[in-house]
Amino acid sequence: MHARPVTESFVGRPFFEEVLADDAVIVSNGQAAFAKQRVVDAHQPGTAPKFTRVEMKNVTILDHGTAAVVTGEGLYEGPQSSVTLKFMRVWVKTQNGWQIVAGTVSQ
Repeated sequence: MHARPVTESFVGRPFFEEVLADDAVIVSNGQAAFAKQRVVDAHQPGTAPKFTRVEMKNVTILDHGTAAVVTGEGLYEGPQSSVTLKFMRVWVKTQNGWQIVAGTVSQ
């Protein structure tokens, strides 16, 4: 997968408001789950960190018909630093389209 430049709207607030289920559960570095609103707020314009480059690799999608499990790694680069995060997302097909119902992210 190729790197692409990242803009404010690339994966911003509207994206997460739409694809995260209202009752989605996200676990970060093994810590307690946090709610959709925390993710949405973190991606509001003007909040940090901002990435100048994002590259996804080793992405695997396990299709279960009306559900899918997606795993992979993301390299996130910004003006001051870069970090590689591993992730897992559980997507479920709903009446309104595909939504993330659960996920993890860790270093």
